[in-house]
Amino acid sequence: MALTIVGHRGVAAHYPENTRVSIQAAIDLGLNWVEVDVQPTKDNILVVCHDHTINRCSDGRGRIDRHTFAELTQHDFGYWFAPQFTGEPLLTLSELLQMANQHHLNLNIEVKVDRHHDVNLVVKLLKAQLASANLTHCKLLLSSFSHAIMRELHQQLSNYPLGVLTSRITRHDIALLDEIDAFSCHTNYQRLRQQHVDKLKQTGRQIWCYTVNDGSDFPLLDQVDAIFSDDPAQFL
Repeated sequence: MALTIVGHRGVAAHYPENTRVSIQAAIDLGLNWVEVDVQPTKDNILVVCHDHTINRCSDGRGRIDRHTFAELTQHDFGYWFAPQFTGEPLLTLSELLQMANQHHLNLNIEVKVDRHHDVNLVVKLLKAQLASANLTHCKLLLSSFSHAIMRELHQQLSNYPLGVLTSRITRHDIALLDEIDAFSCHTNYQRLRQQHVDKLKQTGRQIWCYTVNDGSDFPLLDQVDAIFSDDPAQFL
């Protein structure tokens, strides 16, 4: 099976991550898959952003869940990366789903939560969003580092494939993969070992590794199913 190349937050090496312009760059490259991060605003709008604050990736400051979507739209999410991206807005999940469906782009949606979030509510918001999206031309793979979110996704959205995210594969991760009948395990390529590959292959799980920006630095590259890359063009 050919290695699947996943654009990490779009094409994050060359565009402001998780923005429309970054996703469009992945589409223009001909990628079939893109990974994005999703979390709720104060007024429960699901938006596409990795950090729980907007400090790093915008001209604003503060937690996303402490701002309404209207407040967040006042900020620039492109200039921090380079001046030519000035004015790039915060992308909503609704906009992203429409874009992906239009361009037949598959999405790995990472659900971002921390101790401030109600995991049941976050998954309910996601479920409602997906139900109204009419996705006829794109596939979804749902993932999270949070075991609580993964269990909630399994309960509420069992019709979608699930990927357990972990920086280092542990027995708890292996147990969760079995518990929720996960499709895949997503892990740091620098911490992946042959015994992990063997164990996951025995149980029929796919192995997706982040964030691979230099294939020569990954000796197990030919044994995994997919890689996430900030600069995916080099692997095409």
